[in-house]
Amino acid sequence: MTRFFNEARDAYLLGPLRLALSTLLLWNTSRGIVELARGGYFGDFFHIPIVPEAWLPSATGYAVILAVQIVTGVMAFLGVWPRPALLTASTLGLFVLTLDRLQYHNNRYALLLLALLLGFTPCDRSWSIARRPHTLPRGERVASTLARRLFQAQVSLIYLSSACGKLVDADWRSGQVLFVRFASTGEFWAARGVSLPSSLLQLLSSAFFASGAAKLAIASELFLAVGMWLPRVRRFALYLGVVFHFTIEISARVELFSWLMVASYLAFVVPEVRERRFVFDAGSRLARALARVLALLDWCARFEIVPNDRAARTFAVTNRGGRTEYGLRGAALVAEAVPALFPFWLPLYVVSRTRKRERRSLAR
Repeated sequence: MTRFFNEARDAYLLGPLRLALSTLLLWNTSRGIVELARGGYFGDFFHIPIVPEAWLPSATGYAVILAVQIVTGVMAFLGVWPRPALLTASTLGLFVLTLDRLQYHNNRYALLLLALLLGFTPCDRSWSIARRPHTLPRGERVASTLARRLFQAQVSLIYLSSACGKLVDADWRSGQVLFVRFASTGEFWAARGVSLPSSLLQLLSSAFFASGAAKLAIASELFLAVGMWLPRVRRFALYLGVVFHFTIEISARVELFSWLMVASYLAFVVPEVRERRFVFDAGSRLARALARVLALLDWCARFEIVPNDRAARTFAVTNRGGRTEYGLRGAALVAEAVPALFPFWLPLYVVSRTRKRERRSLAR
């Protein structure tokens, strides 16, 4: 418990997390602006406020609130007083949610709450585009992790509350909710010009499949709520989360929820930077290209990229534990640590392990 309250670590990763959540905040606010422009102010029509009716702003006042949210969202993205900007944008967003229950969605509330918590973290110490240097030296980035831990706890609570809500709902437990959702999947994609195979449509229309998928979804959320805190299973939990939200994204309309949860995984990444090494053959055109791609995609600053004129291999990858790998196994270590390549980690890991076993069998 003492560590939870007194721990201090590198805050670098909070920078890219701030950029991700700022982008989602801007998307959420732009949705409100579009609705205001197309349909008019909701306060002039039927609405169900949570706060007293007298608290509702005028149409002009509401437009001003949206404008302030856009400005503060841009400020948070650029790194111009990002913490006050996040606190302002998220607080105004939460206030707007109380103006009309008909506009309330869990994913919008989750975004605003996580953005509010992020505003209390030292997320201004890296990736500040409007400031030079964009990232402070490591000694100035080390800060208390308490706010980040609260952010992580909120992510876990989102999964836990979602799983518990499904557990107490008989229609969810039985698969009825997913059965109805899956039944419309074919029409959903057909309207977008995508024709799904008949075998897949038949599977999606199966009550047995829907029942199994419901139980798997509940189990996945329960595992995610706990697994991301456990170092030994964290990477598998995060990978499950990516797959889980990908399936949600292609089968349901949940606005920005999947993007929000996947972005929030950055808070669970080991915060220290440059603890891995990517050593490449400086004389190889392929190796130099791989090094440039890695430098471009290494948003979390996982790797120290080192050229070597006398390298015996195209590249060698050393992980945090000091283990050095080459080829497919080295590529798996890279994918494990780079967010944009993370979906390829498990396939690369499985293939490399399979080939390793085959080579051992042949050597016997």
